[in-house]
Amino acid sequence: MSADAALAEAQAALAGHAPLPRDEGNLVFEEPWQGRALGMGVVALERAGASWAEFRVHLVAAIRRRPQRPGESAATAYYAAWLDALEALLAERGL
Repeated sequence: MSADAALAEAQAALAGHAPLPRDEGNLVFEEPWQGRALGMGVVALERAGASWAEFRVHLVAAIRRRPQRPGESAATAYYAAWLDALEALLAERGL
């Protein structure tokens, strides 16, 4: 699957639940690690055979557990939760 197709699939699966941060339609990456986290997640889920629906459950839970902190941007809070969710899903699968 191409990177664009994988990203479109992720956006569709997460929309309405935990959508990717966007500004005027463009993905928001305030720091390089945020884009790397997204890319790492896309590849890891594909290689683990995990569905976006399965990841979405973990992401929504991670966002609830880790709300945006004072002085923290929404994008930073989102991608920190993204990494927590990715770690939880992979751990659940024994990876």
